[in-house]
Amino acid sequence: MTDIAAAAPLDSPESDIRKPLYQDEPWPDLSHAYYVAWVLAAVQMCAQLNNGVMSLLVEPVKRDLQLTDMEMSYLLGFSVSLFYVLIGIPAARLVDRNNRKTLMAVSVSVWSLAVAACGVAQNFWHFFAARFGIGAGESISGPLSYSLMADYFPPEKLPRAIAIYNVGFQGGTAASLLLGALFIHLMAGIPPIEVPLLGTLRDWQVVFILTGLSGIPVLLLVATIREPKRRGLSIEAVMGIKPRGATLREVLRYLARNWRLYGPMFVGLCFTAMHMFGTAAWSAAFYTRTYGWDPATIGIYTGLLSLALAVPALFGAVWLNDLFRKWGYADANMRVLAIGFTASAPFMIAAPLMPSPWWALAMNGIGAALMLMAAPSLNSALQVVTPNEMRGQITALYLFTMTAVGGGLGPTYFAFLTQHVWGDEMLLRYAIATSAAISFPIASLIYWLGVRPYRRRILEMREEGAPV
Repeated sequence: MTDIAAAAPLDSPESDIRKPLYQDEPWPDLSHAYYVAWVLAAVQMCAQLNNGVMSLLVEPVKRDLQLTDMEMSYLLGFSVSLFYVLIGIPAARLVDRNNRKTLMAVSVSVWSLAVAACGVAQNFWHFFAARFGIGAGESISGPLSYSLMADYFPPEKLPRAIAIYNVGFQGGTAASLLLGALFIHLMAGIPPIEVPLLGTLRDWQVVFILTGLSGIPVLLLVATIREPKRRGLSIEAVMGIKPRGATLREVLRYLARNWRLYGPMFVGLCFTAMHMFGTAAWSAAFYTRTYGWDPATIGIYTGLLSLALAVPALFGAVWLNDLFRKWGYADANMRVLAIGFTASAPFMIAAPLMPSPWWALAMNGIGAALMLMAAPSLNSALQVVTPNEMRGQITALYLFTMTAVGGGLGPTYFAFLTQHVWGDEMLLRYAIATSAAISFPIASLIYWLGVRPYRRRILEMREEGAPV
C-alpha cells in the first residue's frame, strides 16, 4: 500500500468510503493561463528589482550610515527574513483559504511602500524597519504565485509556467542591475537634498524611492487576472481532513510522515540558499574590492549577462525536463534539478578566484545558468506532490527555508568568513570560494538522494489516476 493511501483518511466518519485522490476540475483556458504566468513574472521582477538595487548600493549605504560589514549584512539578509521567522508561515495559511488575487495586490503594495521607505532612512534602525517591511510584503508573494500556477496549469505544463515565472526572477535581477546602474549614473554627484520632515536625502536614497514606485504598474497588471478554481491532490484523501485549509500542525505532520520525499528538497535548499543569497548580497562589493569596478560598471555588465543567459537557461531546463519525460523518467523534475546543481559546482567555486573581472563574469554566468536550470524543476516537483489545501503553507515553509537560512544567514555568513576567517575585507573573494566549495558538493549529493523517493511518489500517484 502506498504512503498516500495508507494516510487516508485518518479519522473521518466516512473512512469506509474511498475519497478521490485527485480533484479533477477542467483546466482554465491555456492562453489566459500563460498570461497569468507572465503577470506573476512581472510581480517577481518587481520584487527582484528591489533586492538587486540594494546589493548594488552596499558600499554607499555602508559609507553614509557608517556601518561595518557585519551591520550591513543584517540589513541585507536578517532584516528581511525576520518577518518570515515571526509571521510569514502562519500568514501563508491565508493563501490556502482566501482569494489569492487580492492577497497579491496587498503584497505588492506593502513591499513597494517599504522600498520607498528605504529612501528616507537616516540611520541603521530606520533602514532595518523599512527592510522588515519588504519582508512583510514579499513573504506570501511566492506561495501565492506557485499556488496560482498549480491551479492554472496541468502538471506536464507546470515546468514551462514556472520557467516563465523565473524569467521574472532573472529579468528582475538583470533590470535591477541595469536600472540601478542607470539611476546611480544619473544621480552621481548631485548634492544632498534637504526635505522638510524627512531630513537629508542622498543620491542612493533617491534611487530607492524611484524603485519603490515601480510597484504601481505591477498592481495594475495584478488587477487583470482571475482567481482559478483549486485543484490537485485532495487533502481529504491524503490526510482525512475536510477541505477547509490545513492547519500548520497538520502540514508539519504531513511533512514528517513524508520526510524521505520532502527532506532532500528542503535540506539541499539550505546549502544552496546560503551561497546564493550571500553571493547576491556581496557580488557588487566583490567586484569593487577585487577588481576596482564602480557600482555603475558592475550593474551594466552583470545585468546584461544575467539577461542574456536567463531565457536560454530556463527554457533549456524545460526542454531537458520534457526530454527525460519522453524517455520515460518519472523522476524528471528531481533528476534535472540534481544535474543542474552538480554541473554548476566547479564554475561557482572557480569564479571568485579568477585573475580578471571578465573571467569572473564568465564563470559566474555559466555557473548561474546551470544552477538556474534547476529552478523550474524543483518548484514543479514541490507543487505536483503537495495537496492543494497545503500548497500555500508548504511553499511558504520552502521559501521560509530559503529566506531564513539563505537570506537571513547567507550575507552574515559571508561577512563572518571575510572578517573572522580570512581576516581582511579585501579577501572577500576567498570567502565566496570557501562557501561554494562547501555548499555545492553537499547540495548536489542531497538532491541525488532525493531522486528515488520522488520517482516512487510519482508512480504511486499515477496508479491512483493522477495526471502526472
